[in-house]
Amino acid sequence: SPHPPISPVKIAIARDRAFNFYYQDNLDLLQQLGAELVFWSPLADNELPPGVQGMYFGGGFPEVFAQQLAENTSARNAIKTAILAGMPTIAECGGLMYLCEQIIDFEGKPWPMVGVLPTSAVMDKRLTLGYRRAVALQNSLLVPTGRNIYGHEFHRSRLISTSNQPLFATYRYDCDENMGYEGWALPVNVHASYIHLHWGASVEIPQRFIQQCLNNS
Repeated sequence: SPHPPISPVKIAIARDRAFNFYYQDNLDLLQQLGAELVFWSPLADNELPPGVQGMYFGGGFPEVFAQQLAENTSARNAIKTAILAGMPTIAECGGLMYLCEQIIDFEGKPWPMVGVLPTSAVMDKRLTLGYRRAVALQNSLLVPTGRNIYGHEFHRSRLISTSNQPLFATYRYDCDENMGYEGWALPVNVHASYIHLHWGASVEIPQRFIQQCLNNS
Protein backbone atom coordinates (compact mmCIF):
# COMPACT_ATOMS: atom_id res chain seq x y z
CA SER A 1 0.00 0.00 0.00
CA PRO A 2 1.28 3.53 -0.68
CA HIS A 3 2.82 5.34 2.25
CA PRO A 4 0.59 7.97 3.82
CA PRO A 5 1.87 11.45 2.95
CA ILE A 6 4.30 12.83 5.52
CA SER A 7 2.84 15.96 7.03
CA PRO A 8 4.97 18.87 5.86
CA VAL A 9 7.34 20.63 8.21
CA LYS A 10 5.82 23.98 9.23
CA ILE A 11 8.18 26.96 9.29
CA ALA A 12 7.20 30.33 10.76
CA ILE A 13 8.36 33.15 8.47
CA ALA A 14 8.37 36.60 10.11
CA ARG A 15 6.91 38.97 7.54
CA ASP A 16 5.71 42.47 8.31
CA ARG A 17 6.97 46.06 8.08
CA ALA A 18 9.94 45.24 10.35
CA PHE A 19 11.02 42.01 8.59
CA ASN A 20 10.52 41.93 4.86
CA PHE A 21 13.81 41.20 3.12
CA TYR A 22 13.86 37.60 1.90
CA TYR A 23 15.21 36.15 -1.28
CA GLN A 24 12.06 34.74 -2.88
CA ASP A 25 14.20 31.87 -4.19
CA ASN A 26 14.93 30.81 -0.60
CA LEU A 27 11.23 30.68 0.28
CA ASP A 28 10.48 28.84 -2.99
CA LEU A 29 13.18 26.26 -2.23
CA LEU A 30 11.74 25.58 1.22
CA GLN A 31 8.33 24.95 -0.36
CA GLN A 32 9.80 22.78 -3.12
CA LEU A 33 11.49 20.69 -0.42
CA GLY A 34 8.13 20.11 1.25
CA ALA A 35 7.93 22.84 3.86
CA GLU A 36 4.71 24.68 4.66
CA LEU A 37 5.49 28.38 5.17
CA VAL A 38 3.40 30.11 7.83
CA PHE A 39 3.71 33.90 7.67
CA TRP A 40 3.30 35.86 10.89
CA SER A 41 4.18 39.24 12.41
CA PRO A 42 6.44 39.82 15.42
CA LEU A 43 4.99 43.35 15.45
CA ALA A 44 1.31 42.43 15.60
CA ASP A 45 0.96 38.78 16.68
CA ASN A 46 1.12 37.85 20.35
CA GLU A 47 2.29 34.31 19.79
CA LEU A 48 3.96 32.03 17.28
CA PRO A 49 1.74 30.29 14.74
CA PRO A 50 0.63 26.94 16.23
CA GLY A 51 2.51 23.77 15.39
CA VAL A 52 5.58 25.31 13.76
CA GLN A 53 8.86 23.35 13.89
CA GLY A 54 11.26 26.07 12.72
CA MET A 55 11.56 29.86 12.46
CA TYR A 56 13.07 32.21 9.88
CA PHE A 57 13.60 35.92 10.57
CA GLY A 58 14.70 37.83 7.48
CA GLY A 59 16.19 41.24 7.05
CA GLY A 60 14.41 44.55 7.38
CA PHE A 61 14.36 47.55 9.65
CA PRO A 62 13.67 46.43 13.22
CA GLU A 63 15.30 49.65 14.47
CA VAL A 64 12.49 51.69 12.87
CA PHE A 65 9.91 49.61 14.76
CA ALA A 66 12.01 49.00 17.89
CA GLN A 67 9.43 50.40 20.29
CA GLN A 68 6.62 48.28 18.83
CA LEU A 69 8.80 45.14 18.81
CA ALA A 70 9.90 45.81 22.40
CA GLU A 71 6.33 46.38 23.58
CA ASN A 72 5.19 43.02 22.15
CA THR A 73 6.63 41.13 25.10
CA SER A 74 4.46 38.06 24.56
CA ALA A 75 5.88 37.51 21.05
CA ARG A 76 9.44 38.08 22.30
CA ASN A 77 8.92 35.60 25.14
CA ALA A 78 7.33 33.00 22.85
CA ILE A 79 10.32 33.18 20.47
CA LYS A 80 12.84 32.99 23.31
CA THR A 81 11.06 30.00 24.86
CA ALA A 82 10.95 28.18 21.50
CA ILE A 83 14.64 28.82 20.78
CA LEU A 84 15.75 27.75 24.26
CA ALA A 85 13.66 24.59 23.81
CA GLY A 86 15.71 23.81 20.68
CA MET A 87 13.64 25.10 17.76
CA PRO A 88 15.85 25.55 14.66
CA THR A 89 15.99 29.25 13.82
CA ILE A 90 17.53 31.30 11.02
CA ALA A 91 17.99 35.03 11.67
CA GLU A 92 19.55 37.24 8.99
CA CYS A 93 20.56 40.87 9.50
CA GLY A 94 17.41 42.48 10.94
CA GLY A 95 16.47 39.07 12.33
CA LEU A 96 19.89 38.82 14.02
CA MET A 97 19.33 42.25 15.60
CA TYR A 98 15.94 41.13 16.90
CA LEU A 99 17.45 38.09 18.67
CA CYS A 100 19.93 40.29 20.57
CA GLU A 101 19.40 41.56 24.12
CA GLN A 102 18.58 45.01 22.83
CA ILE A 103 18.63 47.40 19.89
CA ILE A 104 20.14 50.79 20.70
CA ASP A 105 18.57 53.28 18.31
CA PHE A 106 20.14 56.29 16.55
CA GLU A 107 19.26 58.46 19.58
CA GLY A 108 21.10 56.05 21.90
CA LYS A 109 17.89 54.71 23.45
CA PRO A 110 17.92 50.97 24.26
CA TRP A 111 14.92 48.76 23.41
CA PRO A 112 14.70 45.20 24.79
CA MET A 113 14.56 42.46 22.15
CA VAL A 114 14.31 38.64 22.27
CA GLY A 115 17.52 38.24 24.26
CA VAL A 116 18.88 34.87 23.17
CA LEU A 117 22.16 36.31 21.87
CA PRO A 118 24.33 37.86 24.60
CA THR A 119 25.04 41.07 22.71
CA SER A 120 23.28 44.25 21.57
CA ALA A 121 22.86 45.88 18.17
CA VAL A 122 23.86 49.55 18.05
CA MET A 123 22.67 51.77 15.24
CA ASP A 124 25.52 53.53 13.48
CA LYS A 125 25.50 56.07 10.66
CA ARG A 126 28.20 54.09 8.86
CA LEU A 127 26.91 51.69 6.22
CA THR A 128 28.39 48.19 6.00
CA LEU A 129 27.83 47.05 2.44
CA GLY A 130 29.20 44.43 0.10
CA TYR A 131 29.36 40.88 -1.14
CA ARG A 132 31.13 38.40 1.10
CA ARG A 133 32.79 35.03 0.93
CA ALA A 134 32.23 33.37 4.27
CA VAL A 135 34.09 30.29 5.49
CA ALA A 136 32.21 28.22 8.07
CA LEU A 137 34.29 27.83 11.24
CA GLN A 138 32.02 25.22 12.81
CA ASN A 139 29.28 22.74 12.05
CA SER A 140 26.16 24.82 12.33
CA LEU A 141 22.46 24.63 11.63
CA LEU A 142 22.98 25.48 7.95
CA VAL A 143 26.55 24.67 6.93
CA PRO A 144 29.33 22.19 7.75
CA THR A 145 32.78 23.29 8.88
CA GLY A 146 35.03 24.57 6.11
CA ARG A 147 32.26 25.29 3.62
CA ASN A 148 32.66 28.43 1.50
CA ILE A 149 29.41 30.31 1.05
CA TYR A 150 28.61 33.61 -0.58
CA GLY A 151 26.29 36.33 0.56
CA HIS A 152 25.60 40.02 0.90
CA GLU A 153 25.80 42.51 3.78
CA PHE A 154 23.87 45.78 3.99
CA HIS A 155 23.33 47.29 7.43
CA ARG A 156 23.75 50.39 9.55
CA SER A 157 24.08 48.61 12.87
CA ARG A 158 26.92 46.78 14.55
CA LEU A 159 27.02 44.33 17.43
CA ILE A 160 28.79 45.49 20.59
CA SER A 161 30.57 42.14 20.85
CA THR A 162 31.59 39.26 18.60
CA SER A 163 30.68 35.70 19.49
CA ASN A 164 33.53 33.75 21.09
CA GLN A 165 32.45 30.94 18.72
CA PRO A 166 31.71 32.83 15.49
CA LEU A 167 30.02 31.14 12.56
CA PHE A 168 32.21 32.59 9.83
CA ALA A 169 35.52 34.09 8.86
CA THR A 170 34.48 36.60 6.20
CA TYR A 171 36.33 37.96 3.21
CA ARG A 172 35.58 40.39 0.45
CA TYR A 173 33.86 38.62 -2.41
CA ASP A 174 36.52 39.42 -5.00
CA CYS A 175 39.78 39.08 -3.06
CA ASP A 176 41.31 37.66 0.13
CA GLU A 177 40.89 40.79 2.24
CA ASN A 178 39.72 39.55 5.63
CA MET A 179 36.53 41.29 6.82
CA GLY A 180 36.60 39.73 10.29
CA TYR A 181 34.65 37.14 12.22
CA GLU A 182 30.88 37.09 12.10
CA GLY A 183 27.76 35.26 13.15
CA TRP A 184 26.32 33.58 16.21
CA ALA A 185 25.38 29.96 16.73
CA LEU A 186 24.40 30.03 20.37
CA PRO A 187 22.51 27.92 21.15
CA VAL A 188 23.41 25.37 18.48
CA ASN A 189 19.98 25.48 16.85
CA VAL A 190 20.37 29.15 15.88
CA HIS A 191 22.03 30.54 12.75
CA ALA A 192 22.21 34.31 13.28
CA SER A 193 24.28 36.40 10.89
CA TYR A 194 24.41 39.75 9.11
CA ILE A 195 25.07 37.93 5.84
CA HIS A 196 22.08 37.34 3.56
CA LEU A 197 22.65 33.93 1.99
CA HIS A 198 21.10 33.10 -1.37
CA TRP A 199 20.51 29.35 -1.33
CA GLY A 200 20.17 28.86 -5.09
CA ALA A 201 23.66 27.40 -5.47
CA SER A 202 23.54 25.58 -2.11
CA VAL A 203 20.33 23.59 -1.91
CA GLU A 204 21.87 21.63 0.97
CA ILE A 205 21.32 24.71 3.17
CA PRO A 206 17.50 24.54 3.14
CA GLN A 207 17.66 20.72 3.09
CA ARG A 208 19.78 20.80 6.24
CA PHE A 209 17.43 23.32 7.89
CA ILE A 210 14.32 21.24 7.13
CA GLN A 211 16.01 18.08 8.39
CA GLN A 212 16.85 19.82 11.68
CA CYS A 213 13.25 21.02 11.98
CA LEU A 214 12.04 17.43 11.50
CA ASN A 215 14.63 16.09 13.97
CA ASN A 216 13.49 18.56 16.59
CA SER A 217 9.76 18.02 16.23
